[in-house]
Amino acid sequence: MTFEFDEEWTRAKGEAVMRLASAGPSPAPTPRPGPSPSAGDPDLGLVDRPVHSKASGIRTANAQARGRSTLDDAEAVGKSHSGWVAGPASNDCVAGWQRRLRELADLVDDAADALTKGANGITAEDQAIADRLRAAGGVLEDA
Repeated sequence: MTFEFDEEWTRAKGEAVMRLASAGPSPAPTPRPGPSPSAGDPDLGLVDRPVHSKASGIRTANAQARGRSTLDDAEAVGKSHSGWVAGPASNDCVAGWQRRLRELADLVDDAADALTKGANGITAEDQAIADRLRAAGGVLEDA
């Protein structure tokens, strides 16, 4: 049975070669990258608005927190309450806390900036890939 298949396969290949030879060469279209005429500008789902919105919200909340993160001057409070003598030591503690709060607020600002920068980088890369896909799609549609 294998012999019959091999013989038939050889005959079919020979006939195909003869048909191709008698048809003559057919010029193949030269593919050219370009925008696809029928695809327009399809939505590829490249959305950065949610990330930018979160970063903006972080900045807003941080700015509001900076305005509220001040502690009263312990010495001034002590003067209004007779017999309270811990003012200077407490002021050092308050100053240390306020310094730390400012450092943390700076870290939050840096994180919001990094989030925005990262989102912009990812979106730019996605857009570049989308542009290449559109160009390749134009070549494929012309084939």
